Amino acid sequence: MLFAGAPASWHPMGRARVTDAPALVLGAVRRRRAWVRARRQTVRIIHDDLGMRPGQGLQELLQAVVRLRRRSLTVLRVPLPPHVSGFCVRGETEDTIVVTSNTSERQGLHVLLHELYHLLCGRSPAPSPPYAVAAGDLLDLGALSEQMPSLPPDVVEEVLFRPARLRAGVSGRGDATAPAAYEEDEEWAAEVFATVGLLMLCLDPAISYTGSLTSSFAHRRADV
Repeated sequence: MLFAGAPASWHPMGRARVTDAPALVLGAVRRRRAWVRARRQTVRIIHDDLGMRPGQGLQELLQAVVRLRRRSLTVLRVPLPPHVSGFCVRGETEDTIVVTSNTSERQGLHVLLHELYHLLCGRSPAPSPPYAVAAGDLLDLGALSEQMPSLPPDVVEEVLFRPARLRAGVSGRGDATAPAAYEEDEEWAAEVFATVGLLMLCLDPAISYTGSLTSSFAHRRADV
């Protein structure tokens, strides 16, 4: 406790830190409030918008997204460069999510949920330079095309050349409550959605017919 009239140097934090304390506390309060708002939004999306119930898993989640968006959804798990952990593309007739295979299954699921948020609530990437980013600009076109042999040529072209929303980094921002800069940002909300959604999703194959994450990720396609 800091006694009334005592010099600031007595306080363990020191004079500078005592001066900064109100700003630090205010920042922590703002981050907490942002987290609570984003968490409530996540629960509303999963329960109300998607109609998910306890005991349901990945396959049920993907089917719910398909029903809500009224278009097919393809999820691919392929090798991506170290600086990209995943991306999503909104096509003309179906959506596509690509998740790197250079990470753990659980982290891959986190990336998938992050990208699902962009499909459900995100702003469409800018269609023209200098803001447009396409997967084909950053990835090996031949290698990626070989990983999508079952997709129609027009879908492959959309995945490679339509504006995409990339998620940078394999580990990403695992602590979704940490970075104040993302409090009201779409990336912040997507990270909270992935973090909370991962806790809500049933991953037990004995309860849900999701099966293992590996089999669930293997070039999965959900149709309307």
